[in-house]
Amino acid sequence: MNKKFSTLMTMGLLAVGTLFGTANAQVSKTVNLLDDKVGDNYYYVGTTDGTSFLKAVEVKNTDNGSTYTSLEGTTTVTSDVDYCLFKIEVVSKPGLTTDKLFRLKNKETGQYVTFKAGTSISATTATSLGEIAASDNEAARATYVNTFSLPSSADYTNKKAEVTAGTGMAFIPFTGALVDNTNELSLSGVTFSVVVKDAGTKLQFFGVDDETVKAAQLNDALKNGFIFNSKDVKNNIFAAQTIKAFDVQSVIPLETGYEIPMGTYFAIAYPKELANKSVITNADDFKKCTFIVADPATTVTGTADDRKAGKNFGFKTLAGDDFNFYTVDKDEPTYDKEKAPQGTQVSVHNAIFEVTTNKNNEDKYAITIPNFYYKKAAGTDKPEQGVVKAQIASNKVDNVQTLMTATGDDKFFVFTYGDAPVVKPIDLLNDSTASVYNIRFVSGENKPESEKGKYLTAGTYVGSSNSYNTLMAVGSAVAMPNAPQYQFVISDVNAEENLVTFKNRETGKTIVCSLFSTDDEDVYYVAKEENYMTFAITDLKKDGSVEYISNNNGLTGKTIELIPATVDKFAGFVNRDENVGYTYIKFALDNVSNDNLYMMVRNDNGTYKADKSTPKEGAAALFELVKSEKPKYSQNNYVYVKDGIPTIKLAGDTIAYYTYAIKWINPSEENTYYVANGLNLEIKGEAKDADQFVIRENYDGSVAIVKVNAMFSVSGINSDVAMFNANKTTGNISFSEDVYTIANADAVKSFLKAEDLGASLEAKGQHVAFQTSKGGYMSMNSAAEGVVAIKTAADEDLTFWLDTAETKSVLPSFYLSKAAADPAQRMYMYYAKDSAEYYINNKHYSIDNMHKMIIFKTATLVSPDTLAMTVNGKSVNVAAKPDAAGTLGGLNNFRFQIFKLDNASDEYVIRCRENNQYVSNINGMLTLDSQDKALKVIPEEGMIPTDNEAIDAESAVKVIAGNGTVTIQGAAGQAVKIATVLGKPVASEVVASDNATIAAPAGVVFVTVNGETTKVVVK
Repeated sequence: MNKKFSTLMTMGLLAVGTLFGTANAQVSKTVNLLDDKVGDNYYYVGTTDGTSFLKAVEVKNTDNGSTYTSLEGTTTVTSDVDYCLFKIEVVSKPGLTTDKLFRLKNKETGQYVTFKAGTSISATTATSLGEIAASDNEAARATYVNTFSLPSSADYTNKKAEVTAGTGMAFIPFTGALVDNTNELSLSGVTFSVVVKDAGTKLQFFGVDDETVKAAQLNDALKNGFIFNSKDVKNNIFAAQTIKAFDVQSVIPLETGYEIPMGTYFAIAYPKELANKSVITNADDFKKCTFIVADPATTVTGTADDRKAGKNFGFKTLAGDDFNFYTVDKDEPTYDKEKAPQGTQVSVHNAIFEVTTNKNNEDKYAITIPNFYYKKAAGTDKPEQGVVKAQIASNKVDNVQTLMTATGDDKFFVFTYGDAPVVKPIDLLNDSTASVYNIRFVSGENKPESEKGKYLTAGTYVGSSNSYNTLMAVGSAVAMPNAPQYQFVISDVNAEENLVTFKNRETGKTIVCSLFSTDDEDVYYVAKEENYMTFAITDLKKDGSVEYISNNNGLTGKTIELIPATVDKFAGFVNRDENVGYTYIKFALDNVSNDNLYMMVRNDNGTYKADKSTPKEGAAALFELVKSEKPKYSQNNYVYVKDGIPTIKLAGDTIAYYTYAIKWINPSEENTYYVANGLNLEIKGEAKDADQFVIRENYDGSVAIVKVNAMFSVSGINSDVAMFNANKTTGNISFSEDVYTIANADAVKSFLKAEDLGASLEAKGQHVAFQTSKGGYMSMNSAAEGVVAIKTAADEDLTFWLDTAETKSVLPSFYLSKAAADPAQRMYMYYAKDSAEYYINNKHYSIDNMHKMIIFKTATLVSPDTLAMTVNGKSVNVAAKPDAAGTLGGLNNFRFQIFKLDNASDEYVIRCRENNQYVSNINGMLTLDSQDKALKVIPEEGMIPTDNEAIDAESAVKVIAGNGTVTIQGAAGQAVKIATVLGKPVASEVVASDNATIAAPAGVVFVTVNGETTKVVVK
């Protein structure tokens, strides 16, 4: 993509066309027609008293409808001043070796004043003789006289050929000889004629006066500013950046003796209040600008005498509040030399420039400093101050053409408008894809209060008394270039006016501007904004907080770098994996601080509220962030190039985000509560019915938990959202509207802190017996109820078959079943809350009014997320959520997590996935309760007991279990090993007979004969 594009602007049309819209003053001049430079200037030709002037007019021929140009007089030089201006040309005629002739060329038409040829020109026919013939039509001009001579006079004979100011001279139409014509040109009122010599009024040349160019006219050159080039000048501060001119039209008083004088000032930076203005009316706006000034202390070159005369001083920039504003004249009695500029101090007068042009230099300009305050002597602090009228000229210093000051009244028309390097919007566009950029500031200084090096983003400016949504300049340590909040998509272009619309992808804030290219690739100058946007400047402090420096900055006049952005539609928003566990909502200054607050839930007269915090994690509320099934989308238009033409793709730029219901994990409550807007907790049957939140990521790991309204869209986020805030002093929690606040000095940020649990049982299929820490094992009784069995129960009732349900979760979950040879006959452990609520009068499922039973239900594991079973006499599938095909919900009642509360312990707890309550023991019956009442268990490896197995159906070896013994038949001379289900060796020997009996403990044991193993149950 070509980022560098420059197009030349016709500056004469932009500025000069309006400059001379009013009468251009006429200055009476003595003109030497033989001066080499006389042909460089334009003149008015009029009577010596300045009451009538020669003027070209368009005349329509009533006979044939054609038009031609004629001459007449005018008493008022109006906006058509170019019709009244003539350039003098010197003409050499054959045979005239010593004398010269002259002709007048009209500025507007480019044609010459002519008279019909003849041996004489009579007064009676003169009124029809004055015409202007086309200068490029030699045939038409052949019959015309277009030159004039001057009569014999002392001046003329001395070859001065002067037309004297105030006296004038007769102009003689030349008809072949210098003395054969006795007529002269005459002008009276509005009548132009040829009269008898010496009968008419003498004619006078009038020069053009200088015209002062006002700020608004200067700024029109580049829509909102200007650049002044000067030929071959390298060190030209007026061309190094775009300048915005401001007029101070009346004195702005400060304290006594100090003021901001009237005049035109050149600013290179200015506040937003002045973005679309060319006039400064108050001191606050003035002091927020940065101006070009004449340096009062540093000369570019020259001698000490030049310095004392005010010559050869250079230029620099200065902030508006750094001037010396003392303006009392030295000749006044109240003058205080101690208050006047001292040393390197800069008088405010050094920033006042006067720009002039005239009809002779309408594409060139001169700059004057009417009152240049300078330091006469170098190397001293003595207040040797001079004040002169300084002209800005150029001279070579070390072979480099450089601008400097010069004294005197002679103006140097050496400046021309710089070309406007306007960027065509199409050069910023991609083919077929969206053009998305990070905007980074290049302009400014390396200071905290400057925008330099910072990224543009959308945020909330937090002031001392208010806050509001705005654009912000954020440092690279804080910025998240991959997030849509920091990305701008080109959503529209105006090719005719070279306007580009940058739209913030997340907030929808737009910037409509024209850009100028610079010498650096991908770096642009913001020439003008059609919709002026404010941005605040922030600074990252050492303590990690972000301070707001200012909020009154505008993009116009700033230099930016457009960095192609990497687009990820989910970037900037938390996208949690499924089943990542539970979390605390923590408030802290940073993510490593030990000084934390945790959100807690309090009971306010029966209403649960999440509006208080606690420094103790053990007292904090635990939450599950229930992710929406599908993401939501917000879409922007973008512009791309198709067949060489900018084309809009509707809703082509996509931002995606999941929403979350915040579920309170409360083991003691039968109802399910979710956090709602306003921090009250509401009972909801399903997460989808609860208030939804978006979780935005911040640069430091903190998050903004943002409430989403039903009509949420990213472009409307500023009015539709709020977030959690905590008060570090009081511990109170509130719902704040300051969603895009990055930080401020006292901000307490939100973090998600995962539940701190120990290791999970390994996520694999296995056979496990659960011995309780207080004796006995988890088991199932004959009524399919979960119980704690005493040690004397049959061992086959103590072992569970574990199948994995969620292996990729931080805490995997399992299905716990009692084994059977037929998988379809397995009994799955199940929290019977749903059944107890369905069969209201069935006390079989309830232990007491608070606790429901854990029971076992016959089912078939179809897949990790589906069980098949019989419910109310019908075969159904059970999944986590019901669907329209008849699948029932409630699968999480069959899923259990098995993990350590503390890795230092060997004991595990078992938690139900449905409600995060823990398997507990009440009088030998299994139920669910809070964590502090959880049943502590030690898993032991086991196998599913069945009938005794032979080693091999075709083998002669048989293993027979007895009372405390194992008999091995047909294995004489073979090695035999016996071990318990936990791998503890019982016996290892080579049997001597084919009917060997070996003692073994009661329970399941494994018998290995020559490497082949079988298991038996010893009684």
